[in-house]
Amino acid sequence: MNYTGSMILFIFLVQLAAYTLKWLIGFGNPLISAPLLAMRLDNTLITPGSLLPDLVINGRITWQNRNNFRWRAILPLLLAMVAGVVPGTWLLRFSLPWIIKTVLGGVVVFLGLEMATRRLRPIRPDRREIPWLRYLVAFFSGMCAGLFGINMFLVAYLQRTAKDYDEFKGSICFLFLGENLFRTGLYLCTGLLNRSSLCFSLISLAAAFCAARLARLLSPHISGERLQKLSIVFFLLGGVSIIVKSVLLHT
Repeated sequence: MNYTGSMILFIFLVQLAAYTLKWLIGFGNPLISAPLLAMRLDNTLITPGSLLPDLVINGRITWQNRNNFRWRAILPLLLAMVAGVVPGTWLLRFSLPWIIKTVLGGVVVFLGLEMATRRLRPIRPDRREIPWLRYLVAFFSGMCAGLFGINMFLVAYLQRTAKDYDEFKGSICFLFLGENLFRTGLYLCTGLLNRSSLCFSLISLAAAFCAARLARLLSPHISGERLQKLSIVFFLLGGVSIIVKSVLLHT
């Protein structure tokens, strides 16, 4: 990979926007960065290269919200998710996933619309959670993380079950942190983490630190409800962008 000045600036600006959103709402950075970066770079560079800044941010947000989530409910989901990372990593290394991306984008748009219209539907107090469905969602989310670096499905699940936004933010970042650590070891074993991806990581890490400052300036002016709406908007935009890019470019 040849890191020219224009390429470094492109990566930095995309990651600056993506990680500003991440600092604010706890997720969503790959919904911005993955489609944009994939216009000029391969997924085999983007996905492993985003791990280092993701580890730093997820660790920080998890620590800040460590008292706001239920450990017993989250740990089984983490185990199911890391189990899904293995086949996802295999697909990243050995497949051409544009068809998978198109399907993923369609499902993401569906989930985003479900989250956006949830308040419009009547509440069913007698509705029970289905345990096996919860773990299936976590497993499939892990597959998507291994393949695309995106944990969208678990985000949708936790938005449904978390009692408040602080619990949601802490839970999702704890799951991301555990999955990131597992994926780092797996990528090292498979050779996906190399000198080129580490250079990408350093550029992204610089953008993440700048994004932390920018998010600190913005956060007092954005309410929790607006952050919820913002997260749904970016969820939908991410799904649409994945579909458009995969169909048009077959990448």
